[in-house]
Amino acid sequence: MKLRRRRSFIPRLSWLPRIKWLPRIRLRRGLEASEPLKGQLWTRSERSLREPDVHWSLRAVAATAAVLEVALLGWLWFGPALAMRTVNVAGAQHLTSLQVAEAAGLANGGSVLSVDGEADRQHLLAQTWVQAAKVVPQLSGSVEVTITEWQPVAVYHAGKNPTLFLMSDQAVVLGSTAAVVGLVDVQGPGGADPKVGEHPIDQALLVAMVNMQRGFPALLGQQVAGFIFDSCGDLTLVSKRGWKVYFGRVLTPEEFKALNDKVAALKAIAGRGNVNYNSADLEYVNVMNPTEPAVSLRSAHPTPTPSPGATPRPSPSPSAAPTCK
Repeated sequence: MKLRRRRSFIPRLSWLPRIKWLPRIRLRRGLEASEPLKGQLWTRSERSLREPDVHWSLRAVAATAAVLEVALLGWLWFGPALAMRTVNVAGAQHLTSLQVAEAAGLANGGSVLSVDGEADRQHLLAQTWVQAAKVVPQLSGSVEVTITEWQPVAVYHAGKNPTLFLMSDQAVVLGSTAAVVGLVDVQGPGGADPKVGEHPIDQALLVAMVNMQRGFPALLGQQVAGFIFDSCGDLTLVSKRGWKVYFGRVLTPEEFKALNDKVAALKAIAGRGNVNYNSADLEYVNVMNPTEPAVSLRSAHPTPTPSPGATPRPSPSPSAAPTCK
């Protein structure tokens, strides 16, 4: 086998330095063989990087301006220029202006700059009577407070307790009252009186009772005196003529929905002549089963009168009221 020597197509230039009349050419070495750069400064000087100095007089002017700003802010905050002079309250019916100002935190005075309208509004909304509120400070020294109160739609009393409590349409107790004027009278289960802000009954039940009281004059030509809602969940309507309507238990959504059928049954039996709602003899109407309503008359079971000379028998002791399970 004959070995051939490999040759490069690029000719060797080792002969170039031998020619004196040609300029001297140095071949560029590879990166591995390159020498480090020497004598070159690749960074800026510390003086050029230093921030320009500020003259002491400018520093003094800036400090004086800062002190003056703090003094001006303190004078506006605590001085008489922007002091809170009046708190104007609009929309209050059951709350006094002083109660509204105290609830919003504006009764102690101060500067109008210290009034936080949103925070004061949240304080007012935490009050039981307040439905909506708005607080706007004025540079003239007055604070405008506008509130909207909940309107009572019913009065509530626990059992036979004489104390009456106003309720909003959210079934929230607003406060006590002494009279009932055009409001739905609701007698709840016996026990302790409810506290302000509590929900003694369900809101859906209260809405149903309000609607029935408002719709009965057009539906049956009768006025509603009130409702009784016992601890078992049974609802009873009491008319102004004295007769009652037993609706049965009203606790679940299905039972609430069945109230429409039960009210319709009251209208249906009146149309067929089965009941006269204007009669003083009518005792009650039972629509617990709307498909088979029952009517009871006082004349059907008259009270027996004892004969002269007869010894009255001792009446048995009343049995205990059934408890709900």
